[in-house]
Amino acid sequence: MFKMSIVTVTLNHRELLECTMLSVINQTYSNIEYIIVDGGSTDHSIELIKKNESHITKWITEKDEGIYDAMNKGARLASGDYLCFLNSGDMLVSDNTIEQVVKDIASGKDASIFYGNICVKNSENALKEKKASEPTNKQRMFFCHQSAFVSIKWLQKYPFDTRYKMSADLKFFKQCFYADCVFKHLDYPIVIYDRSGISHRNRNAGLRENVAVIKEMDHGISRLLFLFLLYIVLYWRMLNNKS
Repeated sequence: MFKMSIVTVTLNHRELLECTMLSVINQTYSNIEYIIVDGGSTDHSIELIKKNESHITKWITEKDEGIYDAMNKGARLASGDYLCFLNSGDMLVSDNTIEQVVKDIASGKDASIFYGNICVKNSENALKEKKASEPTNKQRMFFCHQSAFVSIKWLQKYPFDTRYKMSADLKFFKQCFYADCVFKHLDYPIVIYDRSGISHRNRNAGLRENVAVIKEMDHGISRLLFLFLLYIVLYWRMLNNKS
């Protein structure tokens, strides 16, 4: 029976944190290690965590150097077979999501990273499924990080590079890809994704970080193609005054 670690990173998001916590607490799968890494909240998040402490395996609250530093802390605290970063505002789609994922992990033992689709709210506040791409290497993330369950050994081998404030996950998954880690796409929604995150709100800065990651990680034709595609997007966004 796999032990599944779920890490929630949060800072002053009490209401969003509560929704995320409930989506984990209500899971039908029993062998879940739930870890919360709080960056020193002052908005009553700590009271909420203490109120639900019986459902939380470990939690810490202290200043961090950004989201990836906090995620590294969570990974170091984790002891499960697979880890999912479900940050405040993100929610598991249903109460049996982890149970379904575990079944697929058990039948796909050649893979070390399993990832699914996401649901996002449209302009009418209705949920719409967005499919992830099949395993590949791109100039951007080809799946949502919150929908991924990663074998803990890879997170121990490649901690997030905190020089990157928005694209350290892109570098991490490229490192895994080039180390011949096997990815498996689970073609169903895993999370309801919160679009208020920093990378979504600061798209141009995130794209520029993607450029830096590609210059560091990719080579040959792939590198040239990825940089070309990113520069086109950045130029288009500049022409349309998008930030």
